Amino acid sequence: MDSKVTSHQFTLRQLQIFWAVAQSRSLTRAAKQLDVRQPSISQQLSRMEHQIGGKLIRYVNNELRLTAAGEFLLAETGAILEAVDRASAGLNEYFEGVRSQLTVGALPSLARNIVAPAFVRLRREHPGYVMDLAEVTPREAREQLNGRLFDAAVLSDYADGTVQGLRSVPIMADRQLLAVPRALPDLGDIQSPARDLAADALGIMNRTARYAFGSAHTERVTAWYERLLPQSDATLRCRTFESALAFVEEGEGVAIVPELAVRQKGRLLFDVTLYDLGLPPRQTILLTPFQTARLPSIAALEAALKDAAASLEPLETRPIPAFVRSSGLEESAASGAEPYEFPTALG
Repeated sequence: MDSKVTSHQFTLRQLQIFWAVAQSRSLTRAAKQLDVRQPSISQQLSRMEHQIGGKLIRYVNNELRLTAAGEFLLAETGAILEAVDRASAGLNEYFEGVRSQLTVGALPSLARNIVAPAFVRLRREHPGYVMDLAEVTPREAREQLNGRLFDAAVLSDYADGTVQGLRSVPIMADRQLLAVPRALPDLGDIQSPARDLAADALGIMNRTARYAFGSAHTERVTAWYERLLPQSDATLRCRTFESALAFVEEGEGVAIVPELAVRQKGRLLFDVTLYDLGLPPRQTILLTPFQTARLPSIAALEAALKDAAASLEPLETRPIPAFVRSSGLEESAASGAEPYEFPTALG
């Protein structure tokens, strides 16, 4: 056999490493995804480059980029790993009694309201399926997907956008709500909180929970508060919607939260009053690697998620308050809506 041909034969592990590096554009993140030390990643890449006698990656202004050969290998690696995944899943599903395991990442509110009920539905059709469900941040989920450690992730996206290297499937949408303490008077007919509320109630309304997500959503929520409650300040900064809701339940202030964060099936998890705001809803999406999208288990999961989402009845909430309508919040949010960037927090 031609020695030049055999020198180009890579191991499956090498291809998995190259895929993780190419998707994450970082040796450090690839090492974290694959749970190996970074020097091991560097050594395997060096061996691959030595085998082909050329470079697969290069650095431009400290940014990792693929060479033309690297781009070619990335496309071929995707096809190879897809075939391996399909063969492995097919064999598991071919032999009777062999379980098919799905590893899924999700935000906590989506895990309990969408993924868990979907898994129950999935097992009705496929009793042998098992699931490893991890509550993760969106950033962690994307890294695990690119590292091929997750089969799928159920996350939130403000618009039905796509993420590089991943297939995005819309599942459902949930409303943005204003959560306020039970002790506050009914806000429905309040035209101006500053004029119509007593001092103690106005003080609570002006204490808000805001999010340290490090993304555009942080700025978006701040803009909503500035239009809705221009005299308010950020009394609490947190990284989960549940922490914000606990703050509201204690009577300390108010928070804008997605509907699924406050509920478990049809019941409230927090003793708060909820008002509709008429804002663009939060979108829930299923993310999978393109290479595994055609697997029977992923198709079954997608169908089960959509079925579970469709079965959710909207929570009973109070209508949009008068001061929200007069603030122009709905119109400004609708006209300025941009694709949602994944927050680096659980919710």
